[in-house]
Amino acid sequence: MPFAARSPLAPPVGAEQLVWHVLAAFPTALYLHHPERGLLPLVTAEALALPTAWRLPDSSTRMRWGVAAGDVIESLDHCILLPAGPVRAVRTWRPARVRRSGSYAVELPPSWAADRLGGGRGLTPEGDDEICGALLVAFAGHDTSIADAVLPQLDRTTALSASLVRAAAQGYAVPALVAYTDARLSGNRAAAGAARHAVEDIGHTSGPALIRGVEIAIAHRQIHQSPSLTKEPARA
Repeated sequence: MPFAARSPLAPPVGAEQLVWHVLAAFPTALYLHHPERGLLPLVTAEALALPTAWRLPDSSTRMRWGVAAGDVIESLDHCILLPAGPVRAVRTWRPARVRRSGSYAVELPPSWAADRLGGGRGLTPEGDDEICGALLVAFAGHDTSIADAVLPQLDRTTALSASLVRAAAQGYAVPALVAYTDARLSGNRAAAGAARHAVEDIGHTSGPALIRGVEIAIAHRQIHQSPSLTKEPARA
């Protein structure tokens, strides 16, 4: 039986029997969806560490999902029941999260996120990737304005993308993107340059779109200034 590490952001898989639909199956990742529980990625050792995933220690050369998009599988007794055998989550792992960095507002037009949500092709549309990048910057500055605009409208995009937007609203993302965001916000150019290359390699269009979202949000930050203290005039 393959064992996995479960993210605390992953949808719950308990003792009861549930039916999951296979949204997509790739050598390194399997995407399952339940209409009430949401989207559950199972990823192999070399796959992106999606913040909502079950992570398996084996590489894709040793894992065979045995299912394809459109198939239906079940979970029972805390296991995903794949044709080759059950996968059980036996421990948890901690997804990467951006650091808080003061207090500021990301002053983008109210329509910025709404206009992008669901825009583009693929399991994670390009517009949603931009939103995820911006959400990380906003989270770091304690600003919920972008999250407040997009979270009620996630039925406009794909199930996978919606799960990643929800995670980004809480500051979670793949490690390379978190490292890039932290470095940009702290002004560490060397670290930002190193992390940028790793982010750019994500997907076909996702990497550049994620970076654009981070940069757009940083460009529209408005730092909250503390009220200046009134100085008493110097006495003669």
